[in-house]
Amino acid sequence: MSEPLFQSLEDAVVVSETALLDTQVAVESLRAELDQFTRLHQIQLGPLYGRLDELDALTAETEAAMTGDPEAIRRAVEARARVDGEDPLLFAAANAGLLEDDEEDAAQSETPPRPREEAAPAPDPDVPVRPSKTAQRLYRELARRSHPDLVQDPTEIARRSAFITRVNAAYEKDDLPGLQKLSEEWSLTSSGPGVDAPQREMWLRNRLIWLRAKQAELALERQTLMENPMADVLAAYQYDSLNALRSISEQLYTAIAEREALLNALIGS
Repeated sequence: MSEPLFQSLEDAVVVSETALLDTQVAVESLRAELDQFTRLHQIQLGPLYGRLDELDALTAETEAAMTGDPEAIRRAVEARARVDGEDPLLFAAANAGLLEDDEEDAAQSETPPRPREEAAPAPDPDVPVRPSKTAQRLYRELARRSHPDLVQDPTEIARRSAFITRVNAAYEKDDLPGLQKLSEEWSLTSSGPGVDAPQREMWLRNRLIWLRAKQAELALERQTLMENPMADVLAAYQYDSLNALRSISEQLYTAIAEREALLNALIGS
């Protein structure tokens, strides 16, 4: 390869590296912002949404008790299912027999009792995953090649420390595809052969391919994050999470007051 073409390949790799770094920072920043907003949304507004659901259930149950209408009873069952965190359709199907009984007792209709199914036991988080032999082999190879104790330059130590943290996380989960991807990544993100080495050109070409593939992967990841409903909420408030939470809470309080007034009027009638 001629010197100008070789230098052009080197430059293309540098440009792609810079673009990839910028994209990684943008994606991780967006992910952190969405995670924080989702957490605050649940903590601060979750009880308000819960109160709205409870008021809707109480209103539906009151209407069902007053009218004895089978459809009203069905709506009450489904509303209560939402409060209890059940799938409304499955819950209503499970209570089909109760609904039929209520049709016969419409004159004394009350909200049907809600049987609760025992939840399946959750996996014990304290039980460790035993990595497979293949995962152990990949882990040893990666640790031997990328461990931060093998270098002295502070910047390289930091880079290797961040990388080995990802390796450890994949190994603990026995994530074989993840370890294989990390092995490929390390091969292409190391400094590669020297500038004068005959293998340099092939390494640059392979690295450029990998960088562009990684850029496409991150673009897809960002698109997936942007499809999160919380991203739409944040975008509507110009990514001002505090203003979004304040505005939504005001709307919820207004809706709660309206639902309470409706329920009180229904009971009073």
